Amino acid sequence: MNRLAVALLGACVCVASPANAETGFLDRVITIGTTPHRYQVYVPADFSTARTWPVIVYLHGGGAQGLDALLPTVGGLANDIRAHREAFPTIALFAQASPNATWSQPDMQELVLRELDQTMAEFHGDPARIYLAGYSMGGVGAYRMAYRWPQKFAALVVVAGRVEPSTVRGEGVSEADRRLYPYLTEKDPFAALARQIKSIPTWLFHGDADESVPVEQSRRLAAALQKVATFARYTEYYQGRHQEAPNRAFADMDMLTWLWQQHR
Repeated sequence: MNRLAVALLGACVCVASPANAETGFLDRVITIGTTPHRYQVYVPADFSTARTWPVIVYLHGGGAQGLDALLPTVGGLANDIRAHREAFPTIALFAQASPNATWSQPDMQELVLRELDQTMAEFHGDPARIYLAGYSMGGVGAYRMAYRWPQKFAALVVVAGRVEPSTVRGEGVSEADRRLYPYLTEKDPFAALARQIKSIPTWLFHGDADESVPVEQSRRLAAALQKVATFARYTEYYQGRHQEAPNRAFADMDMLTWLWQQHR
């Protein structure tokens, strides 16, 4: 049965059979209610169902929202995978937020978890090696997802992420935010977030010349984590700008070597 026929029958995901497993960047779709949500999954060339695989969940930055599932694979982690495939013995899930949505929204986070469940089932994901990564807007979402589900992730990698809402952009703390992310209302939100995610090994990256997200956001969280966390490391790029940070972070071989060693 071809994929069009499967889609017409209303299946949520197009799944390749293990005997003919596809590799590379693959289009996938999950349907929630009557709404299809597209995403992409990277599968290594040596993929085999004879073993389980670590899974990176990547949350893109602002501007990559949409319906095509392609924008999240432009730049950052996807670029570094293409440049050094041998350095990424992993499944990578590239979720896409809906137009005008952000990763701070609970429905978008729950969409990511649904896509993760499908990815784990289709590509033999290892539940003990799920890694959450985010850049910029995706970094905000990664912090919030880690706060809500601290036992789910074996490691956290955040690039140019923001802990506090941006007053410059007029962001506030909604009543829903207060319920889901009470750290946002604490006198020291960095310390409160650090206490909740302290069991997740974490590596933060930020450029000191970031023009979009103040570098103090990562500096302050790194300092808070280093007081309480099992592992927290911070890399700051001298004269590093916002758009440069993700390509550099995911090309860091020391970080990648560390990442593949993490498990719950």
